Amino acid sequence: MQMFSALAAIVTATVIICLCAATCSGGKLDFKATYYFVCYRMTDNAISADAISKTVSSYGGAGYILPHGGNYYVTLSCYYKSDEADSVCAKLKERDLECSVLKIETKQYRLQGSNAKKNEQLYLGNLKTLNSLSALAYECANGLDTGSLSQSKAKQLLTSITDSLNGLLKNNPANCFTQSLQSAVEECKNVSGGFLLSKNMRYIQIALADRIINAELN
Repeated sequence: MQMFSALAAIVTATVIICLCAATCSGGKLDFKATYYFVCYRMTDNAISADAISKTVSSYGGAGYILPHGGNYYVTLSCYYKSDEADSVCAKLKERDLECSVLKIETKQYRLQGSNAKKNEQLYLGNLKTLNSLSALAYECANGLDTGSLSQSKAKQLLTSITDSLNGLLKNNPANCFTQSLQSAVEECKNVSGGFLLSKNMRYIQIALADRIINAELN
């Protein structure tokens, strides 16, 4: 299966930290990725966002709260092409569910301090691997939606994503990624019990994208 082949490459990447798709120079790290989030609501209040998140989850959406630009976006799903996100948003509006599309692009990260500059290749590998794992969670969610992926195989993928995150954590025992990787592992464990739903995997997808978007390299 294509997803399992992709996973094998990702697991290898967590060990060898492949650096092919981005560059580092002059105290800045270049890593480009584009995400299109279908959002139910935006608020500047974290408590309100938490309440809205529960509502979104009851609708079958991810319900992940994405902090960005001083606001909190309660997300339904995430895509990698604008037309896909726009199409989903339009269909939801036809069902009287208000939503909007938030586009976020990552381009350049500032390496803050000598420790970050020393670890720039490690950090680049982290971003690349997190992006690949996020995309894999997206494919898993789609497979659950269409029925092309069984529960057992979906759970195998979730376990492998968790193992890959633990691999990253082993390579980042005490730096700016450590805490975010620890919490990402816990989020995977939180959805691993019981019946695995597509919204659970979309939650994981967006959670990993969050680690990329809001990474502070120091």
